Amino acid sequence: MGPRLLWLSLLPGLALAQGAPLPVPTKTACTVEGMLDEVRVAMKTGSPAYRKYARLRLKEAAIAMPPEALGRAVSEERDPAVLEAVGAALATKASNAQKPELLQPLLSRASQDADPGLRAAAVRALQGSPSVEFMAKNGDVVTYEQLVRDSSPEVRKAVVENLVTESSGIYFGHNPELAEAAVKVAAASGDPAVASRLLGEVSMEAASPEVVRKLTGQLRSEDAGLRAAAAKALGGVPGSESAGARRSLTSLYRSDSDLAVRKASLEGIARLGQAQSRPVLESLRGVDKRLDPELDAWLSALQKNLQEWHLILREKQRLSP
Repeated sequence: MGPRLLWLSLLPGLALAQGAPLPVPTKTACTVEGMLDEVRVAMKTGSPAYRKYARLRLKEAAIAMPPEALGRAVSEERDPAVLEAVGAALATKASNAQKPELLQPLLSRASQDADPGLRAAAVRALQGSPSVEFMAKNGDVVTYEQLVRDSSPEVRKAVVENLVTESSGIYFGHNPELAEAAVKVAAASGDPAVASRLLGEVSMEAASPEVVRKLTGQLRSEDAGLRAAAAKALGGVPGSESAGARRSLTSLYRSDSDLAVRKASLEGIARLGQAQSRPVLESLRGVDKRLDPELDAWLSALQKNLQEWHLILREKQRLSP
């Protein structure tokens, strides 16, 4: 039995040595249509994790796919979830190839599609890409200022999410064009909730003097929520603009009767520089006695000489009455 087992164990090696044919792996074409079928199934029946995987796989594969096929798929897709996925893949392709013109089919869907769900999906597909830059390089034929006036709340929400995500996730608050876009979109929206969120969450650290001027103009808005958001946003402008912003916020605190606006003014002043802010805050004591405890909390927090704004803000919240 021993020699027989040894002989059998050697058969595979002998077959290889004698040139026995081996199965040849077949190539599977990775086409846009094939991957869209996978995405379509994932969107309908897959778990959240699988849907995320299918979208990510399509984006990664898009880098090697022909742009014409991706553009055609974007133009023809009728399912919002699938349109968002293939649109994001096209945005990835455009970014990787440094060809913003590839986004034209997606921008057309975002601005012209008759279905508001599809328009919103097309806007969401731009999230995570340098979309403000891409729109400018496409001649600003489609802009967020236009899209934020869309009749659909879903589209307007997508615009805000895109700008907030682009500010924090791509540029980390250091992009003057994005700051300008946020201020322009806030002014164009006509929706105080939209404008307030944009001004409250898009960084103004790289804002130009012209953008700061436009932002200051929002302090005269009829909507108190928008005035408060603008006041907080002015606290984050560059140091070269801080003196003018401080004067505007001081004037706002003295003249505006709305409690939330006055609170926002104090926060903006506190953020504009510790050494310069303390005497300004002291000068405002007694203007509104209801807010003197708030003012004292800011002064106490600033005396800690903390270097990061989020630490100052946390300390002030701890000290607040």
